[in-house]
Amino acid sequence: MTWRRATTLDELERRGALVFKHERFQLAILQSQGRCYAVDNRCPHEGYPLSQGTVDGCVLTCNWHNW
Repeated sequence: MTWRRATTLDELERRGALVFKHERFQLAILQSQGRCYAVDNRCPHEGYPLSQGTVDGCVLTCNWHNW
């Protein structure tokens, strides 16, 4: 496995969330309460981009269908 630099903490703090694309994968990288999280950027229910979701603590909610 090869490591890839996705962002810096400063950029993530400024933007709140971003999408990292590599080959056929897209990760949503989010920050909440000083912690960083990376998840598949696709909601498994509706396919909506989770990078546009809402983070409350460690809970990520899809803004498409609020789940």
